[in-house]
Amino acid sequence: MLLHTFILVLLAEMADKTQLMMMALTNRYKTRSVVMGMMLGVILISAFSVLAGNVIGNLIPMDAIKLCAAVLFLVFGMINLFPAKAENETTCNLSMPILSIAFTFLLAELGDKTQLATVAMAADHSEALLAVFLGAAAGLIVANLIGILAGKLILARLNENVVKIFASFIFFLFGSLRIFEVFPTTSLMVWLYSAILITIAYFCYEKGHASHR
Repeated sequence: MLLHTFILVLLAEMADKTQLMMMALTNRYKTRSVVMGMMLGVILISAFSVLAGNVIGNLIPMDAIKLCAAVLFLVFGMINLFPAKAENETTCNLSMPILSIAFTFLLAELGDKTQLATVAMAADHSEALLAVFLGAAAGLIVANLIGILAGKLILARLNENVVKIFASFIFFLFGSLRIFEVFPTTSLMVWLYSAILITIAYFCYEKGHASHR
């Protein structure tokens, strides 16, 4: 059961939005912080999925989860457009990035296919909850470690400004998709929303880099 769950979750997580999020976060934070935050988020979501099972949907409205995730993704996207703090400014406050990344991971996974797969596995195999938990956690960790490594290798070869814009685009994309899942939209509303978001992002980028010129 452990191996079964591991393979199922690993395959489901490949090229998933959470994996792309971890790739983008490697641009903003130290690799160690991203890995630790991701692993903390994995433990929390895996335990929550296994223990709560199908009750999750009754405890937390899915629309509320999606909106929280959307806001967090958009905020990360805006923050990412500002220049990163110097090394000596960030080393003294290592715990907050870890918690922020863990919370981001948790919100991104709630309602996702890998989380639902874990819930289903736990419901079908209540006699092997520990194996389901370990398999799901291991699958998520391996998949996202691959994403983090790929992020470091790919982004290291790109211009810093291109990396920032790409990473922010990933956050904006998934944050916006979550909002559109909750609120019905028309083509006009999508275009208007996109124009406003791009304008705000542009001013954030310009303001952040103006002080470093």
